[in-house]
Amino acid sequence: MGMFSISDGEMFEVDIELFRNVKVDAGGYGISWNDDLDLAAEDIWLDGIETGKRRKLEIALVFAEKLLQAREESGMTQKQLAERTGIYQADISKLERGQGNPSLSTIKRLAEAMDLQVRIEFERRK
Repeated sequence: MGMFSISDGEMFEVDIELFRNVKVDAGGYGISWNDDLDLAAEDIWLDGIETGKRRKLEIALVFAEKLLQAREESGMTQKQLAERTGIYQADISKLERGQGNPSLSTIKRLAEAMDLQVRIEFERRK
């Protein structure tokens, strides 16, 4: 626990470890600290403060967002995608949360099941 003071000199305790566990949800739709505490994107938008700071999402989260978007646009549930690909629904869920590391053949199976093709690009860092 860390101690912080507020303007009138009162002290209160804050669980610093809680803030170290903050994660952006797959697709950037909210943030989570743990299974019991999260904020929806709407709450962040309404109550948040624009800092002007932006950071690149790690590749697993970018893939998660793209996979989720493609599945939803295809009108399929995770269960339907699992049935078409032979990939466990739990594994698809992990991929959509940015917690997986799929092989290229797995990515191809997912795309084909949604009647899509895969495009991989390399870009210069900014």
